[in-house]
Order: sequence, then structure tokens, then C-alpha cells
Amino acid sequence: MRIGKSKSKFRFWIFLALFIMTVVVINVASKYADGTNVAVSTVKTEINGKLSLKIGSLKGTYKVDDFSVAEAGSVSIPYEASSEEGTFILKVSHDDETVWEKTVASKETGSIDFEAVQERYKITVETESAKKLLIKLSR
Repeated sequence: MRIGKSKSKFRFWIFLALFIMTVVVINVASKYADGTNVAVSTVKTEINGKLSLKIGSLKGTYKVDDFSVAEAGSVSIPYEASSEEGTFILKVSHDDETVWEKTVASKETGSIDFEAVQERYKITVETESAKKLLIKLSR
């Protein structure tokens, strides 16, 4: 009679452990499967006001940089941007309002130009899916 009870307890603990592991796996999988931001192999360096960001693959949005504007006026930031696979949007915003954006499909060189107020700004990249992104900014 005692042998049957110990088998039942053992089975109970096995099923409980399997249930907990299943819940954890489903939580982790749903976190990454629902289209949230995923960036793989990112390398960001900044030397003497020149920022370089390399992203192996990106799905969603990634913050490149943020900066403050001391006084209102024209802002110009030279940039280079490229993607080996897919397209992405290089975007400048403040208070969730976009002030400048550019869609990058291959290699692009140009300047981020906009009229700024004394605020804090954020530069981001957004994509459905892109690989081997390179962004260089000179401030």
C-alpha cells in the first residue's frame, strides 16, 4: 500500500514540474514571437563625436542615440546608413513626434536636417526585418 502512495507523489511532482516548465517556455516564446523589438549582434562605438552602430539583424525599433539641443535653430547631422538585406527607417523624434525620417534600402549618405527647438531628441531605426545594418553619425 505504501508503494502506491509514493508513486502517486512522484507522479504529482513530475507533472507539476512539467506544468511549470511549460508555462515558463510559453511566456518566453510569446515575448519574442509577438513582434517586439529584437536586435542581434549590436556594436556601438563613439569616438570624437562620431557614432558608429552595427546591427547583425533587427526586427522592430532600436535606439541609436539621443541628444539635447541647447538653443532653437537648424540642426544638421551628417550620416551614412546601409543594409545588406531589407529596409529600415532612420528617424529623429522628440515627444513621440517625428521631425525627420529617411527610408534606407541600400547605401545612403546624406544629412539629417531639421529645425529644432530647445528639446531632447532621439534617433531610432525601425524595420520589419533587416540584416547587417550600419549607421554612422557625425555630430
